[in-house]
Amino acid sequence: MINVKVYTKDGCHLCDNVISALHKLRLQQSFEVSTKDITTEPRLFERYKNIIPVVEIDGKIRLGGSALSNPNTLESTLRRALAAAQEASTVGKLQ
Repeated sequence: MINVKVYTKDGCHLCDNVISALHKLRLQQSFEVSTKDITTEPRLFERYKNIIPVVEIDGKIRLGGSALSNPNTLESTLRRALAAAQEASTVGKLQ
């Protein structure tokens, strides 16, 4: 199963949009969604403070910041990232 983590912080409306879109996509695809508040760890805050939301799929950062800012393309952007992760996972299992 694909694991998706969204790096976020309180008051981030773009983060809320991403999380909402991911929950909508879960109706069509099977994957787990979790969130991580970057303000709980100084290292994460320094790394992601200017680019949240950040989407990690199966341990790899796939999307962040402006790639997730357009509500008109958000779902399709996430769908492509999930498909790429699924494909990479499948290829890895075949080898």
